[in-house]
Amino acid sequence: MPVLLALALLGPGRAVAATEVVIALPADAQGLGGHLRSASLSVETAAREDATAQDLLAAARADYARMVGALYEVGRYGGVVSIRVDGREAADMPAFAAPGRIGQIAIRVEPGPLFAFSQTRIAPLAPGTKLPEGFRPGAPAYSQVIGKATAAAGRGWREVGHAKVAIAGQRLVADHRGARLAADITLSPGPRLRFGELVIANPGNVRPERVRAIAGLPTGQVYHPDEMRKASERLRRTGAFSSVVLDEADTPGPGSTLDVVATLADARPRRFGFGAELSSLEGLTLSGFWLHRNLRGGAERLRIDGEVGGIGGDSGGIDYILSARFDRPATLTPDTGLFLSAEGAGKGRTRLSRTQHPAGWRAEPHLFPTA
Repeated sequence: MPVLLALALLGPGRAVAATEVVIALPADAQGLGGHLRSASLSVETAAREDATAQDLLAAARADYARMVGALYEVGRYGGVVSIRVDGREAADMPAFAAPGRIGQIAIRVEPGPLFAFSQTRIAPLAPGTKLPEGFRPGAPAYSQVIGKATAAAGRGWREVGHAKVAIAGQRLVADHRGARLAADITLSPGPRLRFGELVIANPGNVRPERVRAIAGLPTGQVYHPDEMRKASERLRRTGAFSSVVLDEADTPGPGSTLDVVATLADARPRRFGFGAELSSLEGLTLSGFWLHRNLRGGAERLRIDGEVGGIGGDSGGIDYILSARFDRPATLTPDTGLFLSAEGAGKGRTRLSRTQHPAGWRAEPHLFPTA
């Protein structure tokens, strides 16, 4: 006898029109309840305050495929799903003729047996490729494992320069009598490619030559996905861009090269902030900063900080601190940055002694790795 997993979803002001979503499972499959609820679009839609009956009907109809997909993820390939909207099978209801109100969506799932792999084959594989441990004959035939194995095989080829590896064929055969699944996947590695040029799709405030210098894409070298990741990180690290997207060109270019397209969005160049702190002994302290993220068009950053402390306090006078720092990414190499810093400090006159303390300044240049 199935056990009902009922979830009544009520939102503010929806007590009268609330829709109940019920998932029914056999007693021996209760462990799948949470997994199915998280996959259900009906559950998600019923929780929305603005959901209409039309939205709920569309969600119920979409849940057939979502429930079947969720069962595949846990190795159940012989499942049966029934979804009733106020007693009527959702698949039999016209998609654009929802009733005025929906009181209940009842999802009944018969998961069927757990399947095991009878065959697991992905070929060809790049040297050194390691597939997931669960992708082997006799192991539970989770669809997620098939996806992870396919991704691992593709990643193996990409790491040796075959950026356009693709699935040439996929054959999944389920034996329902024996609860077994055979997986046979064929890959097409494509040619071994080298990095081409970094193409800037939408030039912005940072000069193109500086974008290329910062990204450090190794033009002419064999393609590797890690180099794409490093180039993205270098550009993001400057702070000059609010968005960085690097995409491989759709097709290889002459000489087995592959261009990379950079789509960049400039961050706002200037930023400033202020702060205040009050202490019974040290008095009032005021601080502020001004920042420019792209000072000379090469993603150079200049930040100036100032602080005045001891205003009205018993610390013996007013303290002044002023500092500045200039950063330039991609100096000498893409992973080396230069910064120059200067700082000045001084103390103003006290109300009692009216003595003047001299101010001091120092400036320091530094060359440092940014990777």
